[in-house]
Amino acid sequence: MEKNLEKPIIVEGNHDVAALRSIGFKGEIIKLNDGNRIDDFCMKISSMYREVILLTDFDRKGKDLKKRLETTLLYDGCLVDTYLWRSITGFSLKSVEDIPYFYSTLKENLEGKNRKMI
Repeated sequence: MEKNLEKPIIVEGNHDVAALRSIGFKGEIIKLNDGNRIDDFCMKISSMYREVILLTDFDRKGKDLKKRLETTLLYDGCLVDTYLWRSITGFSLKSVEDIPYFYSTLKENLEGKNRKMI
């Protein structure tokens, strides 16, 4: 997983960037909603990076966007890592903005279990 953190993460907007920063992510985050068309965005990203991580929302719109980005980036010659996205979809989250709450709840539950074991 740490190797993935060397790749920039593409998210949909400002709230997603803030969500990742709030849980301590310090890597490069690229915001998709920068006013450009998706094709232009992908061409620009492909010219700058060899590989990226996609982390769109997990609802229908986010899934459709992930597919379009993945297809276009791959066509433009950029490798696309969707492991993180696929891993998170199993937890019934709707958006990237839900990650901090999920993360804090998981952390609290794990810390509580560790205290009970001692």
